[in-house]
Amino acid sequence: MMKITRLLAVLPLFFAISMPVWPAEQELVHPSMLAKAESSTPASIKHDKRAAEELAKKLQAMNTVSANFSQSTMDKSGRSKVEKGSMQLKRPNQFRWNITSPFNQEIIAKDGKLWMLDPDFKQVVIKKQDNQSGPTAVQLLSGDASEFLMEYAVTRMNYGPEVVYTLRPGKASDLFESLEIHFSSDEISVITIVDSLGGKRRIDFTGVNLNQPVDNKLFEPDLQQLEKAGFDIIDESRV
Repeated sequence: MMKITRLLAVLPLFFAISMPVWPAEQELVHPSMLAKAESSTPASIKHDKRAAEELAKKLQAMNTVSANFSQSTMDKSGRSKVEKGSMQLKRPNQFRWNITSPFNQEIIAKDGKLWMLDPDFKQVVIKKQDNQSGPTAVQLLSGDASEFLMEYAVTRMNYGPEVVYTLRPGKASDLFESLEIHFSSDEISVITIVDSLGGKRRIDFTGVNLNQPVDNKLFEPDLQQLEKAGFDIIDESRV
């Protein structure tokens, strides 16, 4: 029981955004799709169609991403937590989110499955990769941007060399109130999220490498080796 406790406590930090799964072939944004988002957005929420199209194209141009991250979370009571590590992603829907501080944990996704590895407790939990699976940042960067943006009002602000896109749900959402994506000199640098319960999350990216070769082995955990090393394998992907 003790082994599972920390893992379950960590999951809410990751399963935060409902993301459509990326199709087998990458599609460009069709204007009618973003027009649909504009028409379904309440008049009280501003939506910049051009900003949405621009953001979708930027996101879809990221075929591979490698970076270090620092994720800071704060709940409504003001308690904070910082996690650091590295991430890699590769379209379609392959990613690795490796936390190295303050504890060790890896989340890997490929071929419709999600592996959560906890080296400290020697445990691997396997789940089905559904529409709410995976770390917020990598799901946003590896999912279908055009489909995702249909559900949100998008605005853009310039701050010198930094461009910030803000996403707000077009209808009541229990996931988040706003999400910001920061680009510095056309390179993604920060993602911030404010959830409906008053919690805040900020992910800072450093050492970003775009569209460079990424080893496929990063997305293929060797379960036989892990089992030999004493890991418990818990397969919930068929449940």
